[in-house]
Amino acid sequence: MKLLYDTAVNLNIFLLRDFGSNINRTTAKRLGEWATRLYIVLFVTSITILVLYTAVQTQVLTKTFDKPSFDVYNRLIKNYGDDLKCSCSIIASTYDQFVKIEPIFHQVRRNICDRF
Repeated sequence: MKLLYDTAVNLNIFLLRDFGSNINRTTAKRLGEWATRLYIVLFVTSITILVLYTAVQTQVLTKTFDKPSFDVYNRLIKNYGDDLKCSCSIIASTYDQFVKIEPIFHQVRRNICDRF
């Protein structure tokens, strides 16, 4: 247990040269230890926030009702309101698969009689 504590207290992931040559070794070692602690705390905090956000985030549940009765439909509308989607309201094919409009332009010819 003491070895684990000493390792955690003296942990330093930064090299002495990361702090430059104008800082003495003892100060660089202390700064490295504090920077390592700060890095670990920020890393663990960010991972915790990401995990909590993922766990709390709402998930969409899709349930399909084939030919529901009128009573079931009214109950669903009452419970879910605008979140309820009817599968028949979704267009399966886009309009441009059936109709394609391509304009063809022709040169306009002037009549000879229009010149006079």
